Amino acid sequence: MKKIQILLLLLTFAFEVSAQLSTIDSLKNELANPGLSTDHKLELLKRLSRQDFRDGLSKNIQYTEKLLALAKESNNYKYAGDALDFLISIHNQMGGFQKATDVAKEAIMLATEYKNTGDVVYFSNLCGTAHLDAGNYFDALENFKKASKLAHENGWAITESSTLNNMGTIYYLLGDELTALDYFIQALNIKEKHNETKTLAGALINIGGLYNILGDPGEGLVFLDRAYENALTNEDVYSQAKALINMGEVNINLESYEVALNKFRQALYLSDSIHDQQTKANILVKIGIAEHHLGNKQKALMYYQKSLNLSGSISYEYGVSIAAQRIGRFYIDEENYKEALTYLHRALTASDKINAGSNLLDNYKSLSDAYGKTGKPKKALFYFTKYANLNDSLYNLDNHEKYSSIKNLYELDKKQREVDQLKLENEITELEAKQSRYLLMGSIGLIAVIILVVILIFRQHKVRGLQKTIRLEQKLLRSQINPHFIFNALTAVQRFIFEKSTLMASDYLGSFSRLIRFILNSSTVDKIALSEEIGFLKNYLMLQAIRFDNKFDFEITIDKNIESESTFVPPMLVQPIVENAIEHGIRHLEGNGHIKIIYKKTNNLLNVSIEDNGIGRKKSAEINSLNTKKDKSLSTSITNERLLHLNKGFGENIKMEIKDLYNDKGEAKGTKVVLNLPMNVK
Repeated sequence: MKKIQILLLLLTFAFEVSAQLSTIDSLKNELANPGLSTDHKLELLKRLSRQDFRDGLSKNIQYTEKLLALAKESNNYKYAGDALDFLISIHNQMGGFQKATDVAKEAIMLATEYKNTGDVVYFSNLCGTAHLDAGNYFDALENFKKASKLAHENGWAITESSTLNNMGTIYYLLGDELTALDYFIQALNIKEKHNETKTLAGALINIGGLYNILGDPGEGLVFLDRAYENALTNEDVYSQAKALINMGEVNINLESYEVALNKFRQALYLSDSIHDQQTKANILVKIGIAEHHLGNKQKALMYYQKSLNLSGSISYEYGVSIAAQRIGRFYIDEENYKEALTYLHRALTASDKINAGSNLLDNYKSLSDAYGKTGKPKKALFYFTKYANLNDSLYNLDNHEKYSSIKNLYELDKKQREVDQLKLENEITELEAKQSRYLLMGSIGLIAVIILVVILIFRQHKVRGLQKTIRLEQKLLRSQINPHFIFNALTAVQRFIFEKSTLMASDYLGSFSRLIRFILNSSTVDKIALSEEIGFLKNYLMLQAIRFDNKFDFEITIDKNIESESTFVPPMLVQPIVENAIEHGIRHLEGNGHIKIIYKKTNNLLNVSIEDNGIGRKKSAEINSLNTKKDKSLSTSITNERLLHLNKGFGENIKMEIKDLYNDKGEAKGTKVVLNLPMNVK
């Protein structure tokens, strides 16, 4: 019976092939007729270009290019547009993304020439997608922006929302999660406003995934569940797979690895059913990550390698970057550093090619680790320096405008010092000329006075320049503190607004604006009244308490012997310590947290203690080591560097001591940080 079934299948296939060949031959014979009209030839070429040739897609390209040439010759825009559209599809299918972008550019020019705005938007989107697949993110962004602008001007809301969604994807790949979230929310708002439910899943998936990345997996799952239900309703297999992938990532962060693995396997089945190779490559890596967490290291390596092979075969550089990086880290753990370096360099090449910032960060750090363990400190330092520089640039991305302003001020100050130096050199030259005349006159005493004046002027200029440099470094160090809070606060405001908690968002935003005003005002001074600093800390702690759903309370106590209005301290010196207590101590605490800040006078010193009942530094370090997205907090290092500059540049004597607190059983019960500052009373 089985043999009969196989025979029937073979006969059916043979009949289908025969029918297909018969259709192709019939079209070719008809096309060879010299008396055909141009329109008839165009239609025949279009039908031939869509046939299923058994020797691959080269024949499809050949007939489509003939169709395009004849359409251009006869000024038939409709067939020319169809030909270009199909050529883009073929080249994308073959992995020729750069060729697809070239064809799309030609299509945009043709649509512009014929003043067909709808096709300009359509082909701009196709061009952007091809650039995105090729890893040319900034070129893709340029095309999507053009399409979005035209769609908005013509009132094509759904097209605009899709383009905004694509732009958000690019910013995410570039490591700018906050900008990506903004575009995704814009896209979702447009779709919901116009009751566009069929394409709602994509925006919901992107927002849910980003909430997970930004540290709010519970909120992320709300959006992902909505996305999956919407995709099921609309029989959208692609979106079902994407939703499952993101659900798996949430469960990875929640350490539910078996659940994550199940989600990834469901997504893999769906991606295979729609032949989506890029999505499949991404899923294979994620399955490997889940297997690795479950202790199945060899299985993890197998999935990483499958993903790498698939990504390489379709020229998917982002997939190559991720998979090769994972394999490199695997071999570092196995102490096989030769293999590790081979894969890590391949990952670096792919990341650099597509300018994927967060991927490059991982590549540099892993290469530094590998070279350090192979006894090559120079190369280890080289890649660690690259890692540190890129980490700083990505970290300051959200505060880019303020950073640029400070940098411009620094450049102006530097140029002014150069002008002053030039003037001084001119003065010295003039004095030397006078000195020559005085030598002729034999005035040795006058020469000694001139030399002494020059030395004094030069030393005074040097001291002023050093003082300016130190003050500027202080401002730059303080400016690095701000993105921590600004990023989290703006994310909280967006969440309040999106959840339609407008009153809470308004109150929160008012308090937040007062904090920003304080930060901007304090950035121009070296010291502020203690009363202002305490007011700032209270406002900051209230906002953080709201952000964490009142997970903690706080108290600030001031010694009655301290006059807070007439006592002055360096601004925002305590805030980074409080931030560490919240983010790394209380955030992971089971139950309610408490922060206690005490100001007291001890031996003519201002003693400040910051105590929390969090999980302690050791437990916090263990949690951070398990996170897939590492915390980028620089609070402790920034504070230490500020203290160094304060003590060095302004004659201060500030000390900081960190103590781990334990209960009677030797269990961690929090952290205490003590600052000793000179009393500065005015």
